[in-house]
Parts: sequence; C-alpha cells; structure tokens
Amino acid sequence: MERTGSQWVIGDPERHCGAHLKLTPEGIRPHAKGAQQELIPWSRFMELSLFVTARRWSSSRTVGALNDFLGSESGEDGIDSHGSCLRGMLRHPYEHWTGRFSHHERRYRTSEILLVDELVRQLTKAQATEQLGNADWLDQAVTRLAPERPGTPSGARRLVSRLLEADFKTAGVPSA
Repeated sequence: MERTGSQWVIGDPERHCGAHLKLTPEGIRPHAKGAQQELIPWSRFMELSLFVTARRWSSSRTVGALNDFLGSESGEDGIDSHGSCLRGMLRHPYEHWTGRFSHHERRYRTSEILLVDELVRQLTKAQATEQLGNADWLDQAVTRLAPERPGTPSGARRLVSRLLEADFKTAGVPSA
C-alpha cells in the first residue's frame, strides 16, 4: 500500500500492463492493463483480506496455479491462481470478489504485509472500510504504524487494535 498523488493504492501502479487497486473515497477502483474497472463501493464489503507474499515470484499467478494444481493449502499467505490480491465477500448481491494487483519488484517486509492485512480486516469488521478511502486518515494511520515491526499476526492485531481504538473512540466509529 502506497500513496500516489492524492490517493492510496495497493499494488504497483507503475508496472507496465500491471494491475493495482485505487482506494478512493467512494470505494475500490481496480485497474488492470491500463484500464480502470468497475468501482466497488465500500458499503458492499462484508469481508476483506489481503493475500500477498514477501517476494514477487512467490506471489505470482503461476505459483498460485501450481499451489492449486498440487493440492497445496497455499500456505499461510493463501496465494492461489489469483496471485496477489484483495479478496472479499460483497453484499447486494452477495458474491465473492477478487481484486488482483501487481507485486512491486522490491521485497515486502513481513511486518508490512501483517499490518496492511490486519488494518483491512479490522476496518471491515468495524464496518469502517471507507476509512481506506480517506487519504488523510490513512496518511496518519500509516505514519503511526510504519515504524512498527510485528513478527506475528497477533502482534499486528494488537498494534492495529490500539490505533483504531484511539482514532475511533473520539470519532464515534464502532471499534473492531
């Protein structure tokens, strides 16, 4: 997740013929092969989770297809034939949704993956996914979480919980 101009994106928006997800105030706007796709409004998300690995090659659709073919449980990262993606359950109508994105050339830190996934999960659970489209709030949240280096999902869970409790207590948003 990174800031590009006035918005936050998930994935590498600079990659030729790649895919990324723009986090707008209205919802998630997938982009693939240079074209934007249908916007998914924040209000439709019931569940949302991040699936990505630290290294680009192991987060690819090819490795995911091999995981599917060989009967792998896709490991803890859940990489399947979709490759790097956000996956969720939408309402009205109820359906599964997958938003694919291109992995950057650089390696992602485990702590970055854990924190972004936990932030997405907890905001969804709190019915506050629209915060992902609030660039100013996300700037502050990322600034506060960036120096942290949790090594486990439970460590990331605690850090994100503290952040959301502090922010939402004053804003009146239900906590995760």
